[in-house]
Amino acid sequence: RNCLFATEETDLRTALRSDAPDEEIARIWRLAMWGKKAGSGLDDPSFLQPTRPMSAIGG
Repeated sequence: RNCLFATEETDLRTALRSDAPDEEIARIWRLAMWGKKAGSGLDDPSFLQPTRPMSAIGG
């Protein structure tokens, strides 16, 4: 996740375990980071807390 409260997750594990080139890992990471929303969304009435804690995804 690119944010503690994000519901979308980016899979870096597969790229790392498949020995992907550093450039590919960097590309995946950049896409995730540039896709981060400007705020957490906590003040949005439609906010839903993620179901998995960060510790469950390696954070």
